[in-house]
Amino acid sequence: MKFKQYSKAALAEDFPTYKLVKDDLVTIVECLPANDQHGNGYVVEVFDVFGKTLHVIAVKESQLKALLPKAVPSMREPLAA
Repeated sequence: MKFKQYSKAALAEDFPTYKLVKDDLVTIVECLPANDQHGNGYVVEVFDVFGKTLHVIAVKESQLKALLPKAVPSMREPLAA
């Protein structure tokens, strides 16, 4: 598995259903090992800037990317409904 439980990662693509966009930060809350039908996956939690949970979703390993050293997080307005 590429990511460890409770580590941080970034989304590698948009998730319009949840109003999440590429590069939004997530926390890995559960690692889902590969089986005959699926590759590695994760349950991730998305927080607002105050630490309130916005979403908990399951994603494929390919839908996440590692954080870059010295990267600077930023803030964005929520996407419109």
